[in-house]
Amino acid sequence: MSEPATSVAAPVPPVRAVFAPRERRILLWLTVAAVSWRWLCAVQLPLPSVAACRDLWLAQRLANGEFAPLAEVLAQPWWALLLWPPVAAGCDAFTAAQVLACIAGGLLVWPVALAAEKLRQGAGLPAAVLALGAGGPAAAAASGAVTPLLELAVAMAVVGIVARRPVLAAVAGAVALAPGLEAIATGALFRTAPWQWHELRLGWGTSAALALLCVLPPRPRCLPVLGSFAAAMFATAAVRGGLQWLLISSPVVIVLAGTGLARLPVRLRDVALCAAVLAEGWIGWQALEPRTAIVERALGEHLQGLLTEGLEVVSDLPRVLLFAGSEPTALRDADALLAGAAGDKVQFVVLGRALARQTTVTAALASRFAHFELQHDLGDLVAERKLAVFVRR
Repeated sequence: MSEPATSVAAPVPPVRAVFAPRERRILLWLTVAAVSWRWLCAVQLPLPSVAACRDLWLAQRLANGEFAPLAEVLAQPWWALLLWPPVAAGCDAFTAAQVLACIAGGLLVWPVALAAEKLRQGAGLPAAVLALGAGGPAAAAASGAVTPLLELAVAMAVVGIVARRPVLAAVAGAVALAPGLEAIATGALFRTAPWQWHELRLGWGTSAALALLCVLPPRPRCLPVLGSFAAAMFATAAVRGGLQWLLISSPVVIVLAGTGLARLPVRLRDVALCAAVLAEGWIGWQALEPRTAIVERALGEHLQGLLTEGLEVVSDLPRVLLFAGSEPTALRDADALLAGAAGDKVQFVVLGRALARQTTVTAALASRFAHFELQHDLGDLVAERKLAVFVRR
């Protein structure tokens, strides 16, 4: 049984018209809590995620007056452009990215609540609570990645779908999905590892299970559209896209979950929400990298201080390259790394754990590079993370 078409066909009303004053105050406090939860995760992280490295490097280049690299990221320049002003003002790029990502992640509460409330009365606040606690998106925001901005765009696209605003849905969806579609078209997101179910836990979390409740009648007319969108994103993630696709599509699943929760008795709904928030808190906390990962930052900064002018670092670890002042282009396989290390301008080569274990790679480097002895504390961290550092002979 479907709800009347007018429930989804009407224009998007302002938030003031959808929520009562008390509900708006609750949403405001949920936004503050969402920002705070993400910032709590942020202060625990020792360095940015691999996905954030390119944007941080580009923001630093823009702050130095170098605009040529913008031509390489025409599909997704937004995050670097937002980071450009604070970095140019002297702020640390990683810290600026964390602050902006936490704020963007907190603002997700509003469009998610609006879309869910338009789908079913009483669904807005449950969806907002799920957006607050989302563990995987919170960890992504803490790492300074662009993910929260793309989530906001997806949430606005959902609002456009629910309210029959095709222009809003198309523009917001294009902003969110264009970078990923470009990467898939070029093969940049092709998966070499099998699908891991923990990615579903990090990307959609408990909302994936709660979203199944949205099939309870009466069902809104646009429910099949949102369900198909979520299913397509899941299939793309499982085949080619990886965790990033699940993270940016999480607002769709959260809206569906809030819509389903609104059909439950109040006490049962509140118990489910409390359990979901606790589970998401655990998921987000477990997703944070250990403090020992700071070795990639410390090593990069140390090598940058030792670099001879005109020479560079080659590595399969983008974060080492970022903090060494080099463009963070990951050389993920042995052949690519050896080809990069063959240049005359390479002074240091840093191998991640996987490549450091391959004797063929270390043997190939031995003809031109020697193992580099590091100072005691840094050397211990490098040994603990099983990295290998070479210097030109």
